[in-house]
Formats: sequence, structure tokens, C-alpha cells
Amino acid sequence: MGSSGSGSFSDYPGTKAKEVEGDGTGMAGGASGVDRCKQAFHALLEDVGNSDFYSQFGNVPAVGDQLGIAFDKKRIFAVDVNGVKVGALPTSFNYLAACLASDVTYVGVVSSSAVVPVPTVEADFVPQ
Repeated sequence: MGSSGSGSFSDYPGTKAKEVEGDGTGMAGGASGVDRCKQAFHALLEDVGNSDFYSQFGNVPAVGDQLGIAFDKKRIFAVDVNGVKVGALPTSFNYLAACLASDVTYVGVVSSSAVVPVPTVEADFVPQ
């Protein structure tokens, strides 16, 4: 049995689909049709020990504390309710920059946090 792809990059998820010419109604390659902006996600934040929150308070947010998402034109950060940066999201979440630009907002809750051996924060986020 052979492959059903077209042999181009449009076969891979995350690329834009294009209309097929002809009498069919299908689409050639492209995304899965799932809007990643509207999906909940879990993230282990990076650089928590270097964050503004840790620098100001010498601590990490407690489990259950509310977080949001902000983009500072360089990286995507989890922020507390006052907008203080708690930690950066891994680069695998860079797609969120486009979501934020499309006025999608996210609310998160700290699911795990620790100060030792290194400052660590994990959180669950849902789109609003």
C-alpha cells in the first residue's frame, strides 16, 4: 500500500491547506483542522529562577494561584494577576504569539511549584 501524500511540505500539520482544482471538494494536505489556539495545555515554565516574580518575592507562586499569558515581542511568558513574569513558556508554545495577536487570552492555574532544588512552576492553561 502506498502513501497518500503529495510529496510536498503541505502534507505536514501546521502548514496551510490549499484548494484542489477539479470537480472534487477535498483539500490538499495542510493542517488537521484543529485550532490550537482553542486548546488547553500544560506547561513546565522555564527560567523561573531568573524571572521578575522570583527576583521580587524570592519565591514562586503557590499551587492554585492564577496565571495569564503575555508576549513581550521576544518570548511568551506566564504572568501573575499583576502582570509580573513568572517564567517563560518553552519554544514549542511559540504558536501562542499568533493566538494572542488574534485576541485569544489564556487563564492558567499553578499545578505544581517548588523553590528547591531549583525554582520550578508548572501550570495548566485554558483559552478564554
